[in-house]
Amino acid sequence: MAATTLRASYTIAAPILQRFNAVVPHGERSRVMENLMKQALAEREAELERTAEVYMTDPAFANCREDVKLWDVTVSDGLENL
Repeated sequence: MAATTLRASYTIAAPILQRFNAVVPHGERSRVMENLMKQALAEREAELERTAEVYMTDPAFANCREDVKLWDVTVSDGLENL
């Protein structure tokens, strides 16, 4: 699949943006912002994975996991076609 790019508009405090523009050369700004976004995504995804791991392993959530199993059997019961 070919990589695509999108233009985006974000609101950033003027002093921060001015400092960024003064320090980061024009040709590097998009790459720097993309790297920062990747870092933010990795951090948030890691937090979600930690939360899921706790849910799947902590004994306090055993009843919830059992309830999910009960609901999982209804996924293919055909009731959505009624």
